[in-house]
Amino acid sequence: MKNAIPSISGLYRALALALLALLAACGGPNRPTALPSSDNGYLLTVPITASDTPERLAQRYGGEVIAWLEAQAILKLSSEAAAALQGSGASLQNTTLEPNATVRTPATALGFNSWTGGFNSWAGGFNSWAGGWNSWAGGTSTIPALPSENRFQFMLTKVPQAQALSRNFGQGIKVAVLDTGIDLAHPQFAGRLAPNYQHYDFVDWDAIPQEVAGSMYGHGTGVASLILQVAPRAAILPIRVLNGDGAGTVAGVISGIQHAMSMGAQVINVSLGTTVNDTALQLTINSATNQGIYIVASAGNTGDSNLTYPAAWANNGVNNHQFLVSVGSISSALAISLFSCRGPSLEFVAPGVLIAGAYPDNRFAYYTGTSFATPQVTGAIALALAETVNKASVGTYLEHSAVNLGISGVQRGLVNTVGLLQKAPDLQRKQAILVVGNTNLSAGDAAIRTRLESIGYTLTVRDDKASTASDATGRDLVLISGSVTPGDVSTKFNNVAVPVVVMHWDLFDEMRMTGSKSGDRNTQTGQTQVTLLNNTHPLAAGLPLYNSTIYSSSDALNWGKVASGAVSVASLTSDTTRSTLFGYDIGAAMQSGTAPARRVGFFPSSTGTTRLTNMGLHLLVAAITWAVSGN
Repeated sequence: MKNAIPSISGLYRALALALLALLAACGGPNRPTALPSSDNGYLLTVPITASDTPERLAQRYGGEVIAWLEAQAILKLSSEAAAALQGSGASLQNTTLEPNATVRTPATALGFNSWTGGFNSWAGGFNSWAGGWNSWAGGTSTIPALPSENRFQFMLTKVPQAQALSRNFGQGIKVAVLDTGIDLAHPQFAGRLAPNYQHYDFVDWDAIPQEVAGSMYGHGTGVASLILQVAPRAAILPIRVLNGDGAGTVAGVISGIQHAMSMGAQVINVSLGTTVNDTALQLTINSATNQGIYIVASAGNTGDSNLTYPAAWANNGVNNHQFLVSVGSISSALAISLFSCRGPSLEFVAPGVLIAGAYPDNRFAYYTGTSFATPQVTGAIALALAETVNKASVGTYLEHSAVNLGISGVQRGLVNTVGLLQKAPDLQRKQAILVVGNTNLSAGDAAIRTRLESIGYTLTVRDDKASTASDATGRDLVLISGSVTPGDVSTKFNNVAVPVVVMHWDLFDEMRMTGSKSGDRNTQTGQTQVTLLNNTHPLAAGLPLYNSTIYSSSDALNWGKVASGAVSVASLTSDTTRSTLFGYDIGAAMQSGTAPARRVGFFPSSTGTTRLTNMGLHLLVAAITWAVSGN
């Protein structure tokens, strides 16, 4: 049976803070006149010399060395040992003796009855994940499909676009998760964990960091799941430092960080915190960041400016601050979550309301809290680390790519995963060709170019008359604008083994996507909306079913009646048989033959691309991203 670590009271926290203030004010020997009570024992931070060893320090001070840093060692002392040391007359010059404070997962998110809910079977919900991540290696997609349940939130942080650019998907990056443990047998983690001998449980002191029953059951599993959703080839190193109720101690977290460092973790996720400004913990954090290890910490769920530590040390401008990252939560409407802490130390935000992730016992659940915004940023860092040799600069790239939402108390902004990757000068960008009616680009074609470049594509523009099928060679995407003259393009790109997005209705038949009769494809004028028919497919960008406003003012929509092998995602509002957004996957049956690569029929007219609303832009990016990556 797993043992719970008792929590401390509010009175103890006040005493601990008072002790820290006393030590700071005294100078000289840091010897309290009386020790505050502590259920968890004490931490002693001492300077080390060249002749010191862990064994000598343990014997000298009567405790256990839990961290050996650059210039200090940290010892864990029992209450009895601390009292004996305090009364022994031994010199405590330049040392710090402080209670071993309680660390917890963030409090229950304000306004939500529970931090998790909506449990479902894994196989019945996340269809593409039912067999774990191993199944995607042999499929037609180059990367695993993201769960539709998180599609819209991940479009906000531009995860699908980043994965479309990624070559490595986090491969070679080890991410330590310090938490309640994980469900080691969950199918999402099959083949995605660090070697078993590297795992550790600092609650029960064994090598099996398995989730156990308690009020926070599933917390660590959900956190690890979200990291893998963003960086699916990263290796998760599970380290249990909290019991089933989400409680632990600073000593446990320090031990966990030290273990993660010794096992070669490049990123450490800590969706937990303490209200105590603890010297020993800060020194340990500094030791990790001084070695270029990224530590990503949740801000806390009390809805005020009191970020928990270590997140509260972020953004301080010292001690390699770019390696310590604090994360809060926003809603899907891009507003700060009521429960999220905010203030001068809060750097980044990510969606943290009803985020779907793995849950123990072969299930998934919807999670809420800053704990679950945090691993999305951790995953983004892991994704970027695998794409660049400039690993020490990823923190700076993260800062410079964030989207400023204008939210008071958020210093950097919304994490922008594709922007983060693009900041790396050695990123291998995708190559696209844009076929247009005139290389002196119209406003509509200029808008397409801008959008493609914003999500990481290097673009080559080709005139419709001069374009040839060989233009597609070596490209990742062909996009045919609505400004072309159909007869000048005709069947040129019909059989290219490269994804093609077609934005002219009169080429749908030439590309074998529809029939050739007038009733098989055409254009409908005076439109502002489409009807979403299928919001589980990546082409839907996670938007809700039914009518979506995609133009700011009325314009024409392309439509076609598709073959049986197509997936129809959107249609005219007046006729659901007339598809305005549809796709053929590789090998799917088309009007004749099968698709040699993905094909997408997309609705904007040549002028409509200048009128796209945010929803319309989401669908444009989704069309490009799915065509290239299947995600």
